[in-house]
Amino acid sequence: MSTPQQSFLPVIPQPPHDPTSWLLGGRTGSIAQARAGWRAAKLDQIQILPPRESLTLALGPESTRSPFEPNGSFGGLTLPANVALGPDGSIYLLDPEKAQLKRFDPCRCTFEPVPCFGGAGSGPRELSKPNGIGICSGNLFVCDTENHRVSVFALHGFTLRGFWQPPASAYQLPNPILTSPWTPFDLAFDRYGRVYVTDPPNGSVHRFSASGQWQTSFGGLGVVRWITIDCHDDIFVVVEGFPSELRRLNQDGSTIPVASTPEELTPWFPPLPFSADAEGLMHLGPLCVIDETGNRCDEPPPQIKCPPNQAVEPGLVDPAGNLVVRCATPPSVSYVSGGSYFSEALDSELYRCQWHRVILRGEIPPGTGVTVFTYTAEAILTSDQVLGLGDEWETNQTAGETPDDEWDCLVRSGGGRFLWLRLEFFGNGKATPRIDSVEIEFPRISLRRYLPAVFGEEPTSADFTDRFLSLFDTTLRSVEANLDQQARFYDPLSTPAERDPRTGIDFLTWLGTWIGVSLDRHWEEAKRRKFLKQASSLFDLRGTLEGLRRELLLFLDMEKSQCCCGNQHRGTCRPKPANCEEPAPEPCAFEPPPLILEHFKLRRWLWLGAGRIGDQAVLWGKRIVNRTQLNSGTKLGRAQLLMPADPFLDPFTYYAHKFTVFVPSCYRQSESHRKALENLLRDGRPASTLAQIEYVEPRFRVGFQSMIGFDSVVGRYPSGGVTLDQTPLGRASVLGAPPHKQGGPSMEVGNQSRIGVTTRLG
Repeated sequence: MSTPQQSFLPVIPQPPHDPTSWLLGGRTGSIAQARAGWRAAKLDQIQILPPRESLTLALGPESTRSPFEPNGSFGGLTLPANVALGPDGSIYLLDPEKAQLKRFDPCRCTFEPVPCFGGAGSGPRELSKPNGIGICSGNLFVCDTENHRVSVFALHGFTLRGFWQPPASAYQLPNPILTSPWTPFDLAFDRYGRVYVTDPPNGSVHRFSASGQWQTSFGGLGVVRWITIDCHDDIFVVVEGFPSELRRLNQDGSTIPVASTPEELTPWFPPLPFSADAEGLMHLGPLCVIDETGNRCDEPPPQIKCPPNQAVEPGLVDPAGNLVVRCATPPSVSYVSGGSYFSEALDSELYRCQWHRVILRGEIPPGTGVTVFTYTAEAILTSDQVLGLGDEWETNQTAGETPDDEWDCLVRSGGGRFLWLRLEFFGNGKATPRIDSVEIEFPRISLRRYLPAVFGEEPTSADFTDRFLSLFDTTLRSVEANLDQQARFYDPLSTPAERDPRTGIDFLTWLGTWIGVSLDRHWEEAKRRKFLKQASSLFDLRGTLEGLRRELLLFLDMEKSQCCCGNQHRGTCRPKPANCEEPAPEPCAFEPPPLILEHFKLRRWLWLGAGRIGDQAVLWGKRIVNRTQLNSGTKLGRAQLLMPADPFLDPFTYYAHKFTVFVPSCYRQSESHRKALENLLRDGRPASTLAQIEYVEPRFRVGFQSMIGFDSVVGRYPSGGVTLDQTPLGRASVLGAPPHKQGGPSMEVGNQSRIGVTTRLG
């Protein structure tokens, strides 16, 4: 039996029974995060391909998009400069040659001219050689280049709202900001609605506020034409030259590093509703409306004949908005024939660690492959030393086509604390390997430890024995891993919730059937897990008021333990002090609302001899059940003959089985939430009862919306007004009348005022 002193002794270290591992792979997010996940020291002809952030061979020169394409789309990252997307999803295109605005018609699958807009000229609504357009905050912005202005039109009706230009002070000496007339060429918007306009002759970018006020200018950029802004409000501009240059700017105009290819920049930009190729052609076919016969509305007959295996590509439009009729050809993608990946130093924190194996997960098509090389050492090497190792790399195992998208090999390098991984990709130019993740297991825990020592006495024989036994060790460890993880299937918080595509059943629902719980699929996954976790404590309360209230609190995320997390101290994990007790946690001030109102508690009935006629008194009996009264002018069809005649029990028999549930109005806006709430009340309400849902709006209406004790509180009107330099204006302060005008109340309820008719509570 252990003594208290023995519990403070350190744990005796024992050899591990399962190896640990390094996991290299892409992460969702920016390029910097993806490369940090891969811990890449160098990528040679290797690209990180979204959305999985996988390693693949780089695209060939003929398949690589360039950010310097003449349509201003930055290699397909954004819409072409003369195309803008409206707030309702409508697509607008500006024909610069005709100075004409067009709108995309999904039924005709082409662009139609917008009537009464533009035209060539220098008038108020005319344009001269326009270029970039954009839509923001309900306005259409057009760079009227040769008229030296930005024309702003209302998107609804295309009413001219004004012209934007830099102030006259920008040309004043001795330090003029503009040395040539302002010539707007392209524009972009940030998240604050500010407008950035390029000015090629002056080599600058101008920034205007959302209201049209000129703010600043970024100069010294060169001949800058195209501009765009990513999701992080970073500014990208194309500077023309020999060669052209892609620059990335901060909000203050300072230059920051930028990736070189559009493929690397794709995660920083939102997805587009359609694609535009390098020729400037827009592929709008997926946006065209298809009728019941499978044809597009008013589809023009094809003017050419295509081969049997091809068809006319619908919705193909040139930069001027004209329909292009040609046969659809699959895009040809080519890749470089080879590339290399070098990892940073991977630390095992073990002296002379024998690394076990490398596991590649991904897809390796026929005609391609990946060769794995490793190098181990006890000390950190520099990047130049690692890249110059030459023939010192070991392992040299090639992964070919695999049916299960997973391949592994043993590490042939000797013992060493640090390991460097090198992957050599090769292909046939038409396909590329795709590596989603790499796992490196360490240390090697061989089954040789169960054999006589003679099998490991000599290093060469020991290495052969370890490699031979690893064939069986991998299979045994896969079985052990399934047994080790089997417990997670029986915990509601960890069991998988994904539905099997063949059976349509998930483990979370299957686990609920063990205790007779049917989970509502309208609930979010987190709520279903929490409900199943607490189902055992709710069984005894099923069919009762408290049981239904607890289920509602769980569904509405109003549990006391969850709402009080902000009041509890969250520090680092530390052992409990031995000399004194920890201070008791602060009590939670939050109390969940009642949520449920039983109708029999509405005691507003008038009792003879004890009641007082007024707004709070209701005549029961005839008012409640419309009971028949003799010699009182009862009409057929408006009164009921009920037996036995006991009007004293009418208020209870009519209301006792009814109740109302008060929930926030936001649950009415979502169809899934509303359906889930109705299903919860249907299954959880007591038998033979009727439930009514009242969605609580954030307003106060006496007699209609608010009920004291549920969604409203009677408070005292603040008196005395405010004191200068002492009382902050807000909810707790009221501006009162001057002292000489202060008096009694000007409204008296019950005399001449009537709430809801002549008087409203403000």
